[in-house]
Amino acid sequence: MKTPYRFTLLSGLGTYCALLCLAVVLFRERMLFSDMAFQSFHIIRTGDLQVQSGRFGAVGTQFFPWVAQGLALPLRGVLLSYSLGHVLYYFLLFAWVMVVLRQWRWGLVLLLSSVLLTTHTFFWLSEAPQGLAFLVAVLAWMDSQTTLCGIRWWQWPLFLLALVTAFYFHPMVLYAMTFACVWLFFGQKDHGKRKIWATGLGLFILLFVVKFKILPLDWYDAMSLSRAGAFVELWPHWLDIKSNRDFAEWLWRDYYLLPAVYALSLGLLARRRQWLLFTWTLLFPLGYILLVNIPFHQGDNQFYLENLYLPLGLMVLLPLTQLLDTIPGRTEVIFAVIGLAILLRLGHIYTARAPWTARLQWLEQLVQQHRGPKTVINENDLPKDLLRFTWGIPYETLLLTSLPGPDSSRLFFQTTEITPKLDSLARQPNLFLGTFKHYRLETLPPRYFKPNPSVGYFFE
Repeated sequence: MKTPYRFTLLSGLGTYCALLCLAVVLFRERMLFSDMAFQSFHIIRTGDLQVQSGRFGAVGTQFFPWVAQGLALPLRGVLLSYSLGHVLYYFLLFAWVMVVLRQWRWGLVLLLSSVLLTTHTFFWLSEAPQGLAFLVAVLAWMDSQTTLCGIRWWQWPLFLLALVTAFYFHPMVLYAMTFACVWLFFGQKDHGKRKIWATGLGLFILLFVVKFKILPLDWYDAMSLSRAGAFVELWPHWLDIKSNRDFAEWLWRDYYLLPAVYALSLGLLARRRQWLLFTWTLLFPLGYILLVNIPFHQGDNQFYLENLYLPLGLMVLLPLTQLLDTIPGRTEVIFAVIGLAILLRLGHIYTARAPWTARLQWLEQLVQQHRGPKTVINENDLPKDLLRFTWGIPYETLLLTSLPGPDSSRLFFQTTEITPKLDSLARQPNLFLGTFKHYRLETLPPRYFKPNPSVGYFFE
């Protein structure tokens, strides 16, 4: 077994085992927050998978809690399975790339992408990193093909389905695909391989046209596209904006390895005098940063923007892994440095838990201070800097109070104004008030949730 393959395989096993341990230790920080709490609640309530905004690739991680509740595991087991599933998903893709395809370079891209920028996105779990990992697996399969004609007839439907799935994970996957296919097209002289990269990119662009120009837009995608007007409004002041300053701060504090890998990739390309690839690698990531930052020029939560920055990992790691054997020095030393970088990032992910643990502790204090079975709290009094999002409180608190057992379930609802309609609803004893929709208590599975059905909400 050659050193690069063996190192990548063993490092992947060690890294994903470490991430699994973190997923167990920190499962409440991950699961009792906004989207994960909301999705967990609905998977348990309905017994079905919860695909939102057409991002059906999320089934890859939702499968784990869905099976857990189907097996009637306790609530802790369901939430643990969801937390673990967000690591097992990446590991299974890594195993497929390494063991089935035997593409160690892509395995290394996938492995390093899991930790290079990951800080707060370890705790706020979205479809973007899942889509990027799936895309890397698709690119690895494409790279394993020698010619376009060599792809068998039965593989084409699977290939097209994989491209559609990768695209529908998250819109930002398009830019990672564009960078990778263009880089690989010009990075090799084999015309057969070039046709594969050109075809993949062409199909991806076709998917973009169909989704955003032909089919009706999902409300979330429409909202995202509406931000594009900022490019015109801010010109020519694209650089002097808050989001750029925030990114520079986060780059120094959390994403410090990104500029190092970026500079190393550029240095290797310059050393080989591959100026076309050098220019592409230099400019595309910089343009992508502006593509993210300008629509969010007033700034936003770091965890949300980090999820949009993640394609930068692929953009700097692809050139590095393709040119890794051109780095001067012993192979063992080079991989030892990579191993130390992985350990550094694993430690960084663990230390990033502080604000998420503080948020969890605040939720625990909330349910301890208000011992009533159902409580309406004033949203204006909440520490929004600490909580980040407050819309998930009904689902977060229901899951938190139900962890000891279904008989301990208690309900909380946040509001900025008590209207006559809300007052009437809150006084109904058999109602769970949710942020987007209300549910009768008998629709909640008693195996997991048994809120008191005899009293209404108490107004704080």
